[in-house]
Amino acid sequence: MSTHETNPLRLPELLAASVRAAAEEMDADRDLPAQLVRELRDSGAFRLLTPEEVGGFEAPLERVLKVYEGFARLDASVAWTVWNANWGFLAALLGEDGAARIWGDGPEPVFANAGQPGMAMVTEEGYRLSGTWQLVSGIDRADWLVVVGVVVADGGPRLTEAGTPDVRLFALSRDQLTVQDTWNVNGMRGTGSNTVVVDSALVPDELVARFDVPARLQRPLYQGFVPALVLPGCSAVVLGVARSAIEEVVSLATTKSTITGGTPAESGRTQALVARSEAALKAARMLLLSAAADMDASGAKGAPATLEQRAALHAAMCHAAEVSREVLVTMYELGGSSSIYRDNPVERLFRDGMVALQHANHSAAFLEAVGRVRFGFDPGVPLF
Repeated sequence: MSTHETNPLRLPELLAASVRAAAEEMDADRDLPAQLVRELRDSGAFRLLTPEEVGGFEAPLERVLKVYEGFARLDASVAWTVWNANWGFLAALLGEDGAARIWGDGPEPVFANAGQPGMAMVTEEGYRLSGTWQLVSGIDRADWLVVVGVVVADGGPRLTEAGTPDVRLFALSRDQLTVQDTWNVNGMRGTGSNTVVVDSALVPDELVARFDVPARLQRPLYQGFVPALVLPGCSAVVLGVARSAIEEVVSLATTKSTITGGTPAESGRTQALVARSEAALKAARMLLLSAAADMDASGAKGAPATLEQRAALHAAMCHAAEVSREVLVTMYELGGSSSIYRDNPVERLFRDGMVALQHANHSAAFLEAVGRVRFGFDPGVPLF
């Protein structure tokens, strides 16, 4: 295993020059450059949630979100890929044989993941997995793909002891899938979020993990609600993008001339909108980090996250998305005609941020689920 920085919070700063230098290549190739992926991997940026036994940071969720946010202030596509690649916690869920098969003695594995469920048929050798997964970020640079699959039997979903569909995580090697080039978009171009097709791929039992049983490694990070290690990453990314938009507009407003003379920075309206945006963004950030810290605290006590804690995390995610959207629109407007030019950072931040905000984790359905929990109803959303 390669060595990496011991403090994950320093990673964005250490890799800033490489990230900025790759911006144009990312846009042109619609993917992260292979060299940048190697630098991210070797630094440990893909191992934030990975157990210490296999060289990971095993960092608390609150700290991990700060790392995603830090990368997002540099480049949204890089931050998005780092978030999607951080599936090293799988080593805590799999048995020892499965973890050894993925990590072993070779280069550190790079993951991609997809949340839409595929279908898995039980066989004597394990499972036969099939499905089509869209928007699989970083897949062309990944060694392994982790997907959600529903185990089927007798023509329908197999049920668990609790009477719910048997939903599991399946790890596939890169040679077990086909990638379709479908990522033709304006924003977040560097994520390479193409479509993946899997046709009856054999996944042995050792590479299959369950959500609904305790993790093999019973330590704080892995004792809470496993999906919570993944879900809020996109919200940290949009907060970082919105923060950079404010910084860029503040810089622009001190040099740009207005049609009435002076600079936008001298305008009371500009001053008020920037101040309001900054206050709202800081508050949304604090709410998200507080919800994550609450989850971390439960794990430290060996207690699973409660439904109310999970609802609070989703509420913070949706709020972060709403505020970030408002900030991006406001900053784009304040940038005036300068915002439309591709050589202006505000233009890229706006289109990247708007694409990131389209993620399903930010949908109104989750906010409605939070409200249902508050009224004592079932959230009605899978893996809430």
